[in-house]
Amino acid sequence: MGMITRNKSPKIVISGYYGFDNCGDEAVLLAMLHCLRLLYPDAKITVLSGNPEKTREIYGVKAVSRWSPVKIAREILSCRLLISGGGSLLQDVTSSRSPSYYLGVIRMALFLRKRVMIYSQGVGPLTGEKNRAMVAKTLNRCHEITLRDAHSAELLKELGVTRDMQVTCDPVMALSREDVINAEFANEKWKDQLDPDKPLLMVAIRCWKDDSHIVPVARLLDIQVENGWNVLLVPAHFPDDMEAIAKLRDHMAAKPFCIDKSLHANEFLSLAALADRVFSMRLHGLICAMAMGTTMLGLSYDPKVSAFMHQAGLADYCLSVDNFDLDLAKHMIERLDVLTQQSRESMEARRIEMRQMAWRTAELAARLF
Repeated sequence: MGMITRNKSPKIVISGYYGFDNCGDEAVLLAMLHCLRLLYPDAKITVLSGNPEKTREIYGVKAVSRWSPVKIAREILSCRLLISGGGSLLQDVTSSRSPSYYLGVIRMALFLRKRVMIYSQGVGPLTGEKNRAMVAKTLNRCHEITLRDAHSAELLKELGVTRDMQVTCDPVMALSREDVINAEFANEKWKDQLDPDKPLLMVAIRCWKDDSHIVPVARLLDIQVENGWNVLLVPAHFPDDMEAIAKLRDHMAAKPFCIDKSLHANEFLSLAALADRVFSMRLHGLICAMAMGTTMLGLSYDPKVSAFMHQAGLADYCLSVDNFDLDLAKHMIERLDVLTQQSRESMEARRIEMRQMAWRTAELAARLF
């Protein structure tokens, strides 16, 4: 991608769900920083974070507490652009207060007459009428809106957003294997647990509702072990996912390998690149696999998961958590095992197309400077 040069160094503030050891959101931040630094190497970037010290240490950026209105106002006052995103920030399923926080940061920037970009966000579900109205009113004042998927664009139109919107894709799709492979991590002791002669299945699972998916998933993974695979359980959100991993191990006849620590985004991406296949309930387990060109099988607990698999052209490889069919899952895996050259070429073409879309989002941000 081309490099943009200017006389003055612009300042950018990035708002999102950062600093909470969620590999998906951290991968989004990693990707945005990667693109913006290549496009605009002189840019000064500040991240609003739940753990500013850790964010500074990992990414080499200025970071301030996302809970300090005074610090946030000070950073926005001196910036040229506020980037809100990516991720699923404007939804009220995990918390009814989530939209209020992110819209509050946006409104502060608009009040201070700063440019605001909605950066490849996935919007919804939004169930509260107040939240729906606030989203429409606030986003109609933003300067650029890019969305992760078509469903988000349709929802915003339904809510009354009339500004131009572009559907691109998740920012992580801008990254390639060369950008993330971490040689030091790839040789860590976790790899010593695995049989080097067997292919590697990376699994990212989470708890959901009554956890009725755990038992059939455990059986599916046992079958993979019987078929000669290494199974590696990986927490995408630490320590939250360790509960699901513990339950899964308890129900498996085989003893799968497990990473039991918080991973940095580039470590999670490195795993997705090193794996021969990814089976993920976590959205960004699938996005990272797609970005790295690794074949994958999805387990959808939320419309955003099935929406991404559809966008990636892999809707036929997505299971439902509410109606888990073991025979169907085995059939999907058998089809993955014998993918034709034409199918592989089609998947690679789609990956490249999505990578170009992710870069286009970063270029739109650069234009707002």
